[in-house]
Parts: sequence; C-alpha cells; structure tokens
Amino acid sequence: MVVVNWNGRDTTLGCLHNLRASLPGDVVVHVVDNGSTDGSVEAVRQTHSWARVHCNGANLGFAAGANVGIRAALEDGAEYVFLHNNDAVVDPGTLPALLDAAERHPAAGLFGGRIYHQRSTDVLWCCGVRMGWAPNLAHLRGHQRPGAGRFLQEEDVDSLTGCGLLVHKDVWERVGLLDESWFVYVEDADFCARARKAGFRCVYVPTAIMEHSGAGSTGGGYSPGRKYLTAYGSVLFLKRHGTFKLWSGFVMLDVVLWPALMLVSALRGRGSSALAKGRGIVHGLLGRPVDRGVVDR
Repeated sequence: MVVVNWNGRDTTLGCLHNLRASLPGDVVVHVVDNGSTDGSVEAVRQTHSWARVHCNGANLGFAAGANVGIRAALEDGAEYVFLHNNDAVVDPGTLPALLDAAERHPAAGLFGGRIYHQRSTDVLWCCGVRMGWAPNLAHLRGHQRPGAGRFLQEEDVDSLTGCGLLVHKDVWERVGLLDESWFVYVEDADFCARARKAGFRCVYVPTAIMEHSGAGSTGGGYSPGRKYLTAYGSVLFLKRHGTFKLWSGFVMLDVVLWPALMLVSALRGRGSSALAKGRGIVHGLLGRPVDRGVVDR
C-alpha cells in the first residue's frame, strides 16, 4: 500500500491509525513524504513505526511521489499495490473485497471500490469513473448523489480513481508507473487508459467501501489551484488519448463556453478560479510545463 503525504501530518496520522485497525497484518504500508515542513515525517515515525517512510526532498506531486512507494513495494515482491489517499478511510473489508475480485478476474488488473463523500448521510463521492465531457473529462459516477440503490453491481468501468486503486504487478510491469508529467490530478485516468490499451480492465467492486473527504492539498472544490491543475491535466490527457468525441466536448464546454463561465464565476466571487482554469488550458495546449507552485498559493 502506498500513501503520499505533503504537509498533511494530522490527516496522514489519522489515515495510518485507520489502516492499522483495518488492514491484515501482512500488508506493508509505504508512506512517501513530499518534502513536508510540518513535522509529518517525525510524527509518523514516532507514532506509526510499523509503516515504511520514504522522504523526498521536495514536493514532487502525487504521481512522482507515489512512484517512489510503488517501486519500493514491487522491489519487495508485492503482487498487488494499493494506492490510497491520505484523506480517505477504508472499511476492514475493503482490501479483502478487492483481492477477492482480483482472484475472480485475474486478467483484469485494476480494481476500485465504492467511495462515499459522507457515508453517514449516504452521499457518494465516486463509484468508478466514466470518461467524457459531462461537464468534465472524468465524470465521477454517483458524485454527490445518494447511494441508496445506485451502483450496486460489480462491473467494468472506463477508469478508476487513485484515491483507492488496487493494481496487479503485471500491470505496472507492462504499462509502467504513473506518468510524472502530471503533477497531481488526471494521472490516474492516464494510467487506466494506458492499462486498457494494453488489454487490462478496470473493475468497480461495490463491496469495497471507502470514505473520502477530498482535495485537501490543493484547496479543494473550486479553488484556483485545483482548477488549474485539473484543466492542465485534462488537456494533457486529450493530447495522448483524445477521441473526436472527447475533443468535441472539450472545445464546446471548456473553450467556447469559457467566457460565460468566467462571467458566472466572477458574479459568484470565483473569478480567480475561472481564470486559473483558462490558464491551465492554455498551458496544456501550448505544451508549457505545469506550474507546480499553484498548490502553494
């Protein structure tokens, strides 16, 4: 299991406390710290000495950070690697349910579960991902909708989120690790797209339950940092995997309608976020390097 941390000491400590209580004893947890300055590394080593900590000297982003942990897990001989966001909580039955699905679908390779935003109020965050502009590139199935009666069947999906993603070692070996061209966001969609092109499948497993608060490192919601990074990542995804349908949706909803979005956002006090999204689109289209400093603003 791989958990990436960047200045999220308390969040990561809570995550590890949950994992210690929820996971089988033979699961190795790799915590990768991206140059935190809040005492995260010291706190993890002091309170969760059972976890293996890897320290990067700077904030390398999720993809590059996760790759440090993935390499370490594969070098240890792991058959599966589970990517797990530090702001997510797993049920004790989550990993067993994913591993059971993996045993029943040995050729699939990628597995993800039913993720709630607020389980106590039955509000979903993601039940697998459908790729298409509605209104964004990656549509989180069930997002912010009641979970009762929805997405209760195990099924193949277009993509899965890196919030909680179980991947067989064969996929990493044949497809490669996460592409570090993405700083954060959309790297999981790219990885799933590459895996599907290689003949693997993404399987949604409804009995694997998680809860996810979401987007803590970049400000969450409609913050400028998040809108810039998702826009940039979406354009990069289109350049590599775009179909006529995906490009058409992007042009109509993110280019033609951007002035209207800018106006509405300005009236709602979100003009800076709309501008950041436009900047991310332009940087992506021009092939400019991603502005990693947006997470610090």
